[in-house]
Amino acid sequence: MVLGQSWGDRVDTERMRRLVWQAEGAAGRAVLRVGDGAEPVAKPGEAIVRMTRAAVDGLHPGDAGVVAGREMVGVVVSVADAARGAMMGKRVVVSPLVACGACDLCRGGLSTHCRERKELGATRDGTLAERVSVPLANLVEVPKELDDDRAAFAVPLGAALHAASLAKLEGKVFVTVIGDSLEAVLAAQVMAQRNASVRLLGRRPQRLSVCEKWGVKHRHIDEAGRRADQDLVLSFSGSDVDLDVALRLARPRATVVLAERVAWTSAREALVPLREGEMTLIGARGVRLAEAVALLAGGGIDVMALLSGKYAFAKAEGAIAAVSEGGESVWRVLVEG
Repeated sequence: MVLGQSWGDRVDTERMRRLVWQAEGAAGRAVLRVGDGAEPVAKPGEAIVRMTRAAVDGLHPGDAGVVAGREMVGVVVSVADAARGAMMGKRVVVSPLVACGACDLCRGGLSTHCRERKELGATRDGTLAERVSVPLANLVEVPKELDDDRAAFAVPLGAALHAASLAKLEGKVFVTVIGDSLEAVLAAQVMAQRNASVRLLGRRPQRLSVCEKWGVKHRHIDEAGRRADQDLVLSFSGSDVDLDVALRLARPRATVVLAERVAWTSAREALVPLREGEMTLIGARGVRLAEAVALLAGGGIDVMALLSGKYAFAKAEGAIAAVSEGGESVWRVLVEG
């Protein structure tokens, strides 16, 4: 990621600070540019949320001109429809997937798979701005007992909870989580509370060490045997190599949950054990945001061990640099609004 000019100390009440994706060079490389932009305007059914925390880790390039960022905590400062003003002044977290609410899938209760869906920070202005316009349907209220720093983990925790919910965990004898992403370690922590056999396999030793704090079993993926004895395998890795490992770890008629996008063209050979072992392969891409907020508020999950840094929004350059240069030790880096 590349940043443009600094904000300095300029303050303009008619415009707001934001980080925007821009295409530069002959190849159209997506870079981040710091600058000012017009205040967002809420459409019917939407609210303006003032950002108090936004994540700068895990950013993926978005469309040119789109404000970056997909996760935030904030305060509702206005709503487009006064009759729907119950959320005014509420502290909220925001779901990054925006559904149209009108297509056949939305009407059928499958809004996560909306045919016209947008994603914050990719195809719709995201969260790295002082104020953001988002649908009211994407807001989950944050209870007073949950501070902003912990609430900023609601989206990755919600993704982990959704992936874990897609297969029956109780009664499973052997459970493996593959990956060392934020979602992977959160899934391992949550699932280990319900099944003592859960283990995490990853490739970055410095990241795996966080599991020691939680008492979660872990080891390097290359050190794990391939005995095809796992009842449930959840893969949070986008590597086709790790998908192959997942399927070779699973016993016949086991369940494998794929929680990250994989380059399928290079993964065809890896799918052979799926047929031979009559396994069930489940895709996971949803977020159980309300459930994550409740779990965080109840103190049932430790996320502060994963907070690697926090910066004032005016110092976003430092936050981006911390992610780019921090290596394996960096988990969640936040900016404060």
